[in-house]
Amino acid sequence: MEPYYDHGGITIYQGDCREILPSLEKVGFLVTDPPYGINLKSSRGGHHGGCKIKGDDSSLIRDEILELARFDGALVFGSWRIQRPARTKQIIIWCKGGNAGMGDLSIPWKPNHEEIYIIGGGFSGKRDSGVITISNEGECLGRVAIRKHPTEKPLGLMRILVSKCPGSILDPFMGSGTTLRAAKDLGRKAIGIEIEEKYCEIAAKRLAQETLLGL
Repeated sequence: MEPYYDHGGITIYQGDCREILPSLEKVGFLVTDPPYGINLKSSRGGHHGGCKIKGDDSSLIRDEILELARFDGALVFGSWRIQRPARTKQIIIWCKGGNAGMGDLSIPWKPNHEEIYIIGGGFSGKRDSGVITISNEGECLGRVAIRKHPTEKPLGLMRILVSKCPGSILDPFMGSGTTLRAAKDLGRKAIGIEIEEKYCEIAAKRLAQETLLGL
C-alpha cells in the first residue's frame, strides 16, 4: 500500500479507512473526529458552504472503525445528540467560547461545546480539568480565520489532546490533518487516513511547514 505522504514519522494514506485499517499495525492512540450521525451540512459560506460530511447519516462508520482499529487508548469527538461509543470511560468537554453555531433560537444558551470520549487507557501527563476552553477558529491570516475543512478543530486543542498520548497516533478521519500536525509539533509518530484527495493535499502542505500561523 503506497502512502500519499510519508516523512519524518508522519504518514498519510488516501482511501477508505475501513479498507486500509486491517493492514496497519497496532498504534498507541486513536485521536479522531469521525462522522457520527448528525447529517452535518456546513452553514458556513465560501468554500465550505453547503458541504456535507461523507458517512454522517449514522454512527455506523464510527463504531465500525472503533472495532477495526487496534489501539491502547482513544479520544473520539462526538455529540450528546448521538449515542456514545461503547466502552466510553469518561467525557471531556470542549468549550468553543463565544464562537458557536446558532442552535435552537428558542433557548437562551448557545450550543458551544462538543464531547470527546475517552476509551481505553495508557494516557499520561498532568491531571487537568475535563473542560477545555479554546476558541473554535481556523488558522489566522491577518484578521481572517481560514478553515480548511468544515469540521476542522483548532490546532491548540489537538495539541492538548495529543500531549496526553505518549505513543504513536492514528487518525482514520484525518480531514485537513490537524491531528497529524499536532503530533508532528509534539514529536509523535502518526498515521492519517482520508478518503478525499483534496484534504490529503492540504494536510501534506501543512505538514511540510515548519512554523504555522498562530491560532
